[in-house]
Amino acid sequence: MSQDIVQIKLSIEIPQDKWLATFNKNYPELNFHILSNFPIGENLGITSFQIRGPSVKRFISDFREKLTEKTAQILYEGETLVILNVKGVDPWILNTLVKTELLISYPVLVKDGKIRIEAITNRSKVDKFLIQLNKKGIKAKIERIGYYYKSTLLTQRQNEIISLAYQNGFFNIPRNVSLSEFANDLSISKSALSETLRRISKKLAKHYLSSGN
Repeated sequence: MSQDIVQIKLSIEIPQDKWLATFNKNYPELNFHILSNFPIGENLGITSFQIRGPSVKRFISDFREKLTEKTAQILYEGETLVILNVKGVDPWILNTLVKTELLISYPVLVKDGKIRIEAITNRSKVDKFLIQLNKKGIKAKIERIGYYYKSTLLTQRQNEIISLAYQNGFFNIPRNVSLSEFANDLSISKSALSETLRRISKKLAKHYLSSGN
């Protein structure tokens, strides 16, 4: 069971003594994302943030008052976007990720004082990660978990049909082969081919939209 591969989403409460908790609470209208986390010593790490929203200028001013140049570096500053690096002693979540070898997906959303991470990993690593957070007194909650199944988007037959359609110029403008001609080549009816192509188009469209493109 511990070796099962799972797809998981966790929410982790940011300790109130961390600057991120304060700024995330004071600027709820801004979108905070962690772009990367990198250890640079036994108890030191650098985290890159992207922060976007209408009050970015006010955030930057407030940020500069509270963090020094030794601990923070603004990489890009715009009207509604700022990208910055923050160097931290005791990078609590980074150290825990490294210790438990839990690889997560980036960017990571920070909202309502919580870091929301997603990962596809061994269930045992998730359990170790949660245990380590609990030892630090950090609250974490599993928002979603399920077994991960790697599946193909299209069936083998659908893959064959769309590959032949592309090779024969069915998608060209104008088409090199008509629907009737293509159906005859496949030895199926025109209506069956039309339905198959609609099913393929629906799957591809759904995948494209769900990917956030």
